[in-house]
Amino acid sequence: MLKMEDDIMISSEEKAKIKEEIVDKVNSCLEKNGESFRMDKVTVLNKNESVKFMGTYRVYDRRKYDSVSREITSFLNKYEDVEIKSKKIRDSGMKFTSVSFNFEL
Repeated sequence: MLKMEDDIMISSEEKAKIKEEIVDKVNSCLEKNGESFRMDKVTVLNKNESVKFMGTYRVYDRRKYDSVSREITSFLNKYEDVEIKSKKIRDSGMKFTSVSFNFEL
């Protein structure tokens, strides 16, 4: 897995690669399902003994939420111990499901 031995932090290059991979996979899934939202970044929090990755995406068509969520969750699970939360939002007449995720390596 992606955990480093002997408390060596993940390199900047590895962090960038993970961030790019997540953005590409999430946006590819959203595009394939006809969603207009695109995730632009994954946030990285450097902690003493780990690195935390956090991101959020939106699904506007609630009928497609289950299939989109399954595909993205399946991909994210390769990072182990992924925490995923979703919330239905109604904002200025727009309805969507906001999904946030985070995991530590």
